[in-house]
Amino acid sequence: MPNLSQLLTSKSSTEYQRVFNMCREISDQLDNVDGVYVVGGVVRDLILDRQPGDIDLSVVGDAASFSKELSSRLGAAPPSESQFQTFKIDTSDLPAGTPAIDVVTARSETYAEPAALPEVAIGTLDQDLKRRDFSVNAMAVSLSSSDWGTLVDPANGFGDIMRKRIKVLHDGSFVDDPTRIFRAVRYSVRLGFTIESRTSDLISKSIGNVDHLSGARVRNEFELMLAETQLVDMLRISEEIGLLAAISPGLRIGAKAMQVLEEMNESDSIPSDKSELLAVMMFGLNEDEAAQIVERFQGPSNWGESIIGNVDLAKHVAVLDQPSLLPSEVVEILDSIPESSMRAYLIAGPPLPRRDRINQYLEKLQFVKPEITGNDLIQEGIPEGPVMGKLLELVRRAKLDGQVTSREEELELAKSRLPGFLTN
Repeated sequence: MPNLSQLLTSKSSTEYQRVFNMCREISDQLDNVDGVYVVGGVVRDLILDRQPGDIDLSVVGDAASFSKELSSRLGAAPPSESQFQTFKIDTSDLPAGTPAIDVVTARSETYAEPAALPEVAIGTLDQDLKRRDFSVNAMAVSLSSSDWGTLVDPANGFGDIMRKRIKVLHDGSFVDDPTRIFRAVRYSVRLGFTIESRTSDLISKSIGNVDHLSGARVRNEFELMLAETQLVDMLRISEEIGLLAAISPGLRIGAKAMQVLEEMNESDSIPSDKSELLAVMMFGLNEDEAAQIVERFQGPSNWGESIIGNVDLAKHVAVLDQPSLLPSEVVEILDSIPESSMRAYLIAGPPLPRRDRINQYLEKLQFVKPEITGNDLIQEGIPEGPVMGKLLELVRRAKLDGQVTSREEELELAKSRLPGFLTN
């Protein structure tokens, strides 16, 4: 196997070198550690001369003792342990540039059924590499003094990097873990690689297994895609291979939404706000499609609000074209619509008068509030309760329409309408 010690020194930053050297020292000093390896994406990125991300370490031996010692020497808090014999070292309080570090016990994995979480057992480095997703992520470089820099590459990931291709490790990989289909798309676009033909065939045969994934796992993979700088290309490929439809039959990126996303990508203006980005992506979906997607993702409220908000806005937006519409009526229509859906409509919707009304709401009308408060009404003898809220809303509408222009007029209007509210 080739030796990549130069990548560990001259090709990596000072912060990475510091971690690598500490690993070498600890590996030599702990009797219960037989080997320490940097694995996965860092190896791939160093070979490609790309800026690496988090450091993943595989330890043959006592990974718990190793991770505690590494945390101590780095000056980090004790590592947190997961159910899969992994240890996460939080480096957020360390000097800038220090990468996050995950330490795993070299292990094997088996899957009781498709899309199930793996059952793990302590194993060899070779088993640890062969459990991974793609050959380009299944390489390790030794950080022990005895074989510092030696590349361990059982799946010929180095060769696939040279060929610029994403190749799966075994035929059942996408059945065991359908999230690897998402990763195949992300890695191919991010790295500028092609998906190897056999791997592509396996994706086609296994795409239905995405349905076995929980909403949380699907949402997590989709969120990772949303964070990518080449999101548009990833969405296009996902649609072509049937991944979006496999997530939910209603999930599609319409022609207008795709056009808008492409334009935003070219101008480097893809929304950083997730709700706004989802609203743009899901623009043009019908009510059934939107409901299916929200149910499938099972996400926090901001996931569903903007997707359903698009549909709610589409139901009422034509009314905004009426020239006689009062400001209070505009507010009544738009108050319940998420701002992300309104902004998506301004980006992707047709150039009709309604756009001016939406802009007017976003820039001015939504901020119009009465000068009087509930305390003012209490001082006038109006009891707390639903009546008070109704009176304040009535005053707000009057203020929007220019019927009251001062605090005194607001208070007089509320008092004059009180008897009617009390008798209703």
